[in-house]
Amino acid sequence: MERHERGPGEYGAETEKLADIAEMEITEPTLTWLEVSHPQQPIPLGQNDRVIDSRFNEQQDVWEVLLIALPDEEET
Repeated sequence: MERHERGPGEYGAETEKLADIAEMEITEPTLTWLEVSHPQQPIPLGQNDRVIDSRFNEQQDVWEVLLIALPDEEET
């Protein structure tokens, strides 16, 4: 599980991480944990991406989301 060390009020790294995942070119299934401190904000998922599991981490006050990112299917 990926952990991010942040100081109080440092949420820019999370936003950047979510944006990076949305812009990644996925060529094979990719399984990753995301930390979501603002669950009311949407997570940018691809059409084929799926949330596998989630849990609340009380110690860090964040939701941890297990995401599988799948490559886009090519139209033939």
